[in-house]
Amino acid sequence: MRVALLSLALLSSALAAADSLPAAVRAHAVRRAGSISIDGRLDEASWQSAPRQGSFTQRFPKDGAKPTLETQFSVLYDDEALYVAVWADDPEPHRIRRTLSRRDLDINADAVIVGIDSFHDRRTAYVFQLNAAGVQRDLLLFDDSKQDDTWDAVWTGETSVHDHGWCAEFRIPLNQLRFVGAEVQEWGLQVVRMVARTNEQVAWSPWPRSAPEVVSRFGVVDGIDRLKPGRRLELLPYASGGVERMPVDAADPLNDPMTARGSIGGDVRYGLGPAFTLSATLNPDFGQVEADPSQINLSGNELFFAEKRPFFLEGVDLFKLPIGQSDNSVENVFYSRRIGAAPPAPDMDYDYIAAPQSTTIYSAAKLTGKTSSGWSIGVFDAVTGEESATVVDASGARLSPVVAPLTNYALARVKRDLNDGRTSLGASLSAVNRALDGTGLESALHDQAYTAGLQALHRFGGSPYQLDIHGVASYVHGSAEAIARTQRSVRHLYQRPDIRSGDRFDPARTSLSGFDISWKAGKLGDTKHWRWGSGGDLRTRGLELNDLGFQNASDHTIPYVFLNYTDQDPGDEVLNYQLGGDVYMVSTLEPRVADVGLEWNANVQLANYWQLAHGGNASQGLWDTRALRGGPALRGARRLQGWVNLVSDTRKRVWVSFNAWGGRTPAAHATDGGFEAGVTIQARSNIDVFLGPSYSDRKDALQYVDQLDDAQGTTHYVFAKIRQTVAGLTVRLNWTFSPRLSLQAYAQPFIANGSYSEYKDVTNPSAERYEDRFVPITMTAFPIGRPDFDFLQLRSTLVVRWEYRPGSSVYAIWSHGRTGGGDNGHFDLTRDLGGLGDTEGENVVMVKANYWIGL
Repeated sequence: MRVALLSLALLSSALAAADSLPAAVRAHAVRRAGSISIDGRLDEASWQSAPRQGSFTQRFPKDGAKPTLETQFSVLYDDEALYVAVWADDPEPHRIRRTLSRRDLDINADAVIVGIDSFHDRRTAYVFQLNAAGVQRDLLLFDDSKQDDTWDAVWTGETSVHDHGWCAEFRIPLNQLRFVGAEVQEWGLQVVRMVARTNEQVAWSPWPRSAPEVVSRFGVVDGIDRLKPGRRLELLPYASGGVERMPVDAADPLNDPMTARGSIGGDVRYGLGPAFTLSATLNPDFGQVEADPSQINLSGNELFFAEKRPFFLEGVDLFKLPIGQSDNSVENVFYSRRIGAAPPAPDMDYDYIAAPQSTTIYSAAKLTGKTSSGWSIGVFDAVTGEESATVVDASGARLSPVVAPLTNYALARVKRDLNDGRTSLGASLSAVNRALDGTGLESALHDQAYTAGLQALHRFGGSPYQLDIHGVASYVHGSAEAIARTQRSVRHLYQRPDIRSGDRFDPARTSLSGFDISWKAGKLGDTKHWRWGSGGDLRTRGLELNDLGFQNASDHTIPYVFLNYTDQDPGDEVLNYQLGGDVYMVSTLEPRVADVGLEWNANVQLANYWQLAHGGNASQGLWDTRALRGGPALRGARRLQGWVNLVSDTRKRVWVSFNAWGGRTPAAHATDGGFEAGVTIQARSNIDVFLGPSYSDRKDALQYVDQLDDAQGTTHYVFAKIRQTVAGLTVRLNWTFSPRLSLQAYAQPFIANGSYSEYKDVTNPSAERYEDRFVPITMTAFPIGRPDFDFLQLRSTLVVRWEYRPGSSVYAIWSHGRTGGGDNGHFDLTRDLGGLGDTEGENVVMVKANYWIGL
């Protein structure tokens, strides 16, 4: 906290240097006077007479330099759509890279991007991209610089190549944008061009790479007057059908090896005025996507998997409420995969089970939009039904235990943008309510869970100084058994016997509450070289977000200070480089200092466009309060780890990436390391292949195994030495026949092995010497079974996608998977691949069609 206060004091002393935002460049739109055919040719009279804008500025490779090629654009509009034409001059049109891919892929091709801040709040923008082959990509920018590339809009665009370069033509329906109704409109606008063969990027509104802002750097388009808001009603019904063949035990009385699958459902969007949208779904579809990646989990926390259902991805900018400070953290107040997830298996003994693959979503709806005074509003609600499994126990009795209760999920958030987007304030509420009475799940689940959050961000005028602070409080309620389970979870560990202060485990509690607050302040904005600041995260032991969110830990405070130096134009041999580091401390709130460490990173991009990066961490590892999973804190040890990354020139038809890492904890005889590699091959302009092998190896003398109570009631914490290896290969093929017809193949064989030896009982976890913290034991002394494992899995999909009209598609899908295992525990590639090949597979063949209706 002292570090944070010092940083805030330094920040306050610098505010006198704050000035106003730079003046925005302007473009003028005119109403369309004649007909326009969206063909990319731009030969209509309306385009020839429209005012053109130019004067682009280079962003890369020379930040702020004059572009090497000329680019111009014009903007037209009518009561139905906004039209943008881009003239991209090029004296060597044969070198224009026209790479064909399926929609929404970010590939190396000549392209133009149009960004529209239709609210003109300098915080949110809709982005539309066309590459020279006519491939569409769209995404949503929110909170100025954050990006959501899962957002999809229904729009049209075409391109053409001619003797002097190429042209791009956009038609963006106004019903895909949201804006405040007014007689005279001014919107934010940005136009960007990318030249693939040189990696040159130019922008119409100056947008230096030294500025982490994006939307706030947009220019302005005026002249958009007298628009008549439409109804903005969209319907997207779908139907799917197919067959599933699964491996089933011949004696299984509950499951058939071959079953038919089918589903109908749909989404609806309705515009409530020009700026708000009401969206609802019935039986939302999971979409046509790659399977969740295979993972092996030896921790006490659950695994995170990304959301893939289109309905839950739409408008995600308003509902993202991250906690903590890590840029790559998955912890969030809202984790939409909680809704409709496959229920857990019943907590009982059985021989056979027929379980639901997902929880039925009775209904889900959300309201999103922004008022004329700058309030962004998002309200979400979903109801999932009660689900039961059917089991057959050892006696042959058939039972139907409830595995998921009737549940309502609700979330609301408001944000207020002030001072031309330099200030943002927000608040949020969430609620989960479950009907548990009579389900048998009263001891496992909370019947109520609530959160409340506040967020604030302020940028000081045109200066680079910023302050960002956000917090969330939680409250959960349930039976004493359910709350006791939560208290004992690895996220909380109230039962730790050596807690120095604060609440301890109470088996009679029926509620739990806590909060998290994170902050960051410093010179974080547009600055040529130096960035610095401090931040932190304080989280109480009672914070519990996993009813609707995703959370891995509680009970800590992590203050840090950081320093970063960047040079965007260092010389002829180097395009840019960056150096950075931070010092941090991790403490529990008892308090107990758990760790003190230093992190560093460096990356450089050479003139040949190769990129090199390195980073690492040196930590003291003083105490680990979670290692014994409820036992006393375990004294730690110093640890050093690092990583290197290499990416070759992505402009080439074949380019590679390589990432390697390793770490060592000498006192605990622990080492780990591995690599991930990737080769991308642009076999033809419409075929690309990716091959990505990976391998990791871990040796750790203190791997948690189990905890057991002896006849005297003494708890023994059993650990062992583990040798764990993980190997995988990711294969992707994209074969695009046209911008609207594509084939995508994906496969991932995955092998994980773990062998245990040198078992030990941790008897003195606070001993100074590592060897004094435990005593060796044999497996016969503790009946824990043999934990050695082999986990073998193959997941693959083949998807053909045809967009037969804008917004409407047909998919043909084949999914194949197989999962096997054993208890050998040692890595043997030939044996493991053979075992995977001998494992019986599961196959799903489906056809799905949807039809977009816009009224």
